[in-house]
Amino acid sequence: MGGIVPKKWNLFVVSLSEPFSLAEVVQRGITPHRNGCEIQGAAHIRAEVIGEAKMASKDVEMTGKNNPNNSMNDKRDYEVEEFHSRNAFASFYFWVKSWALPGIGMFCESYFIFSIGNITPIFQETYKDCYKQHKTCDAGLINAETYIQVSGIIIGMLLMGYIADQIGRKWGSVLTSTFMFIGGILLTCSTGPTIQGWAIMFAVAQFIFGYGVGGEYPLASSSASERAEANKALRFRRGEMVVCTFTMQGWGNLVNTAVLCALLAIFGQTGSKYNHYALDAVWRISFGLGLIPVTAMLVYRLFFLQESKVWVKQNKPASVAFREQKVLWYYYWHRLFGCALAWFFWDVSFYGNKLFQSTFIKILSPGASILLTLEWTLLNSFISLIGYYFSAFTVDKSWMGRVRLQSMGFLMVFVLFLCCAAAYDQLVKHALHWFQALYFLSSFFGQFGPNATTWLLPGEVFPTDIRATCHGISAATGKVGALVAGIWFAYLTNAGKFYVAAFFNLAGLVLTILFVPNLMSLDLREGDRRFDALMANNPSAYSGDAVHPRNLSLFERMIGVQKYYNENADNAARKQEGIQSSGTLPTAQH
Repeated sequence: MGGIVPKKWNLFVVSLSEPFSLAEVVQRGITPHRNGCEIQGAAHIRAEVIGEAKMASKDVEMTGKNNPNNSMNDKRDYEVEEFHSRNAFASFYFWVKSWALPGIGMFCESYFIFSIGNITPIFQETYKDCYKQHKTCDAGLINAETYIQVSGIIIGMLLMGYIADQIGRKWGSVLTSTFMFIGGILLTCSTGPTIQGWAIMFAVAQFIFGYGVGGEYPLASSSASERAEANKALRFRRGEMVVCTFTMQGWGNLVNTAVLCALLAIFGQTGSKYNHYALDAVWRISFGLGLIPVTAMLVYRLFFLQESKVWVKQNKPASVAFREQKVLWYYYWHRLFGCALAWFFWDVSFYGNKLFQSTFIKILSPGASILLTLEWTLLNSFISLIGYYFSAFTVDKSWMGRVRLQSMGFLMVFVLFLCCAAAYDQLVKHALHWFQALYFLSSFFGQFGPNATTWLLPGEVFPTDIRATCHGISAATGKVGALVAGIWFAYLTNAGKFYVAAFFNLAGLVLTILFVPNLMSLDLREGDRRFDALMANNPSAYSGDAVHPRNLSLFERMIGVQKYYNENADNAARKQEGIQSSGTLPTAQH
């Protein structure tokens, strides 16, 4: 197996009964690992590190602490993978591998999840008595399929996010891909003694696959942030790497839609008359092709994926999990509030937009065939994918950053949807091309903005110990927004849908400005240093860049978190802890 387990030390037991400063704890060589260190009480820290005899030479060699060429030669640094090449192709390959391979889970997620919406017209034609007329199937079951899938996703986000903080990113990723593998097989091979029996199996398969997908959100984002943090070549492009990982979601949606279009053409299902056996083959083959990357992902993660070096370094014992939750809800509740509710507001708008897509296509092409409907969907997916990359290549720029990008996206979609709502009848009747332009622009700015940043932010504004947990809570809250849209929008007029979506974007803009910090230039190790001080019930023990005003939200500055910042005190603490690197990343010039 390729996993890295938390380090164990040679029969070394240290007990600390008196309060120590954070610098003293690190100086005495006590590194908190979940298999080793136990933090108890207010400012009392007890560390028990027990393990194997072989540690010193290997650990020192791997971390590079005795390597004079290591420019980040400090006690809190992680093992890093360096890459230097004058070959442009090799450099490009390294860059793509750094996000495409880790993003394969998001590719599989969107390939299957968005496919459910794409194949609905196929189901309504192939199984018309069940999916359209509800003669052979219970209408409640068919209508509930989407909610069953989303429920599985929400549960997966919450449970797998917490589990990943306890067992690590590698084994958490193995678990999520296992559920996706099993669910994918069941989706592809769904059958039953009756058509309703088939529909029940298909719904159960969606729940299982959805659970795996839900876990993929916190794991993929947390792992991407930590992979960039642990790699000197990528540390200064953290936002780009994380968002590029997320772009694989856009690719999954695009590829699935293209595959369905190609299969419909291959089976001759391009007109208004259909062969039901051919349509059945189309959706099953599309799922079967999707199983190829799912299987490859499971094998890779099981045998080759390495554990996150950042998680290994910061990992603490399971006995302090309750204390971690107390620190989360006392010191980080406002960040969680900002990230989770911003995601909620965005998903109400985003999924409301997705629900309107079929109506939009009918307006553009009345009586459109299944193939033509998918071609319009393919165009919209391509425009959205461009937005993903605009986000990736601007999110680390000093003139943009996370908060500005999310705020700009919310603002633009608010304006575009407000125009669609206010002039809906005139646009549909007399200016269809303008309506089309406004709709596609909203798809672009949705990706070039909140759809990317709501996924990125929870992966970096929280410390390593609770990162996946917080991302899972934020993502689950967002998915609740999708459920709200699915229920509420069914009762709204078309213009009303745009009005509601517009004002949810406005609410997201206000929330972002108030509660979301911009950590573009902050070394994530600083967040972990602060968290260790909070775990020791000594907030004043940390006075570094994580509490500098530029790295705090407006709300945090209003409640005075910046009062703990003291550059001189932090420099002294860094010297004691053996940290030679700055807590600020030099991102302003690129």
